[in-house]
Amino acid sequence: MPYQEPPRRREAELLPDPFWAADQAALRGQDSALYWYRWQLGLTLLAALFGVFPAHRVDGVNIVPLLSVASFAGAGGFALALHRLSPQELWYQGRSAAESLKTLTWKYLVQARPFDGPAQSPLADRRFLEALRDVPRSYPGIGTSIGTATGPDGPQITQRMRDERRKPLQQRRQLYLTERVYAQRTWYLSRADECDHKSQVWALWTVLMFVTGIAVAVAEATSYPSAHVLGLFSTGAATVTAWAQLKQFRPLAAAYRLAARELDRISALLARIDLGAKDAEEAWSRLAGEAEDTISREHIIWRARSQHRT
Repeated sequence: MPYQEPPRRREAELLPDPFWAADQAALRGQDSALYWYRWQLGLTLLAALFGVFPAHRVDGVNIVPLLSVASFAGAGGFALALHRLSPQELWYQGRSAAESLKTLTWKYLVQARPFDGPAQSPLADRRFLEALRDVPRSYPGIGTSIGTATGPDGPQITQRMRDERRKPLQQRRQLYLTERVYAQRTWYLSRADECDHKSQVWALWTVLMFVTGIAVAVAEATSYPSAHVLGLFSTGAATVTAWAQLKQFRPLAAAYRLAARELDRISALLARIDLGAKDAEEAWSRLAGEAEDTISREHIIWRARSQHRT
């Protein structure tokens, strides 16, 4: 299973069913995409490995090149499956939809724009339900899964969501800062650290493959002309590079750290709101909306990725 950190404590109880449907669709797409990529790259590397083996004849036919042909054909089959099935599109759409639904839910819970106003507001309810219904239409690849999770009568506002929305501003602020802003910031930083670590590991593997490839090339040119293993290391270097590019460790780490810094700034403003001021609710609605817009940049990136088929 790919890395997944479950929603934090009370947040898991507040998120509606469409979120969980989109989240599961994203995980299925991620599992599938990584599975096909692993086989494609692994079989390509195996084809190069067979090129190192000495000839082995059966009934006068050297079967070693045939094994390479079979491996290349298998890798091509997995590449074709990736192109036709496009599990990455399901992955990206699912993640973007899940984050969109989470953002909408938090805005409604804490009375952030555009769902501000009284705790019991038919207008806010109508806007929220319309926004939920729009999400499946925006993601055709997983729209059916999300739509099924909403039930026959469409998306619903749970009693728990209404209860949280009716609470005083002080309690809503505490919930939002603890369960959303601080938790999201911690998640961003932990993921950034993880991406940085993996980026360094794969960079070392890339350097090792290139250095070894150079050493092998020199050896074949001078001392072991019959070794014929240079192609294996060339393929290995290309495979390592392709996997690192697929995972996008460094760009993700930079994006996560930028988002964490933005949340630091906004959380400080949210914490300084004077709850006794006349415009406290208005200021809260505006700043909480900005916080969610900052977090939603991630799902905008996921959505942009979903526009490009594998």
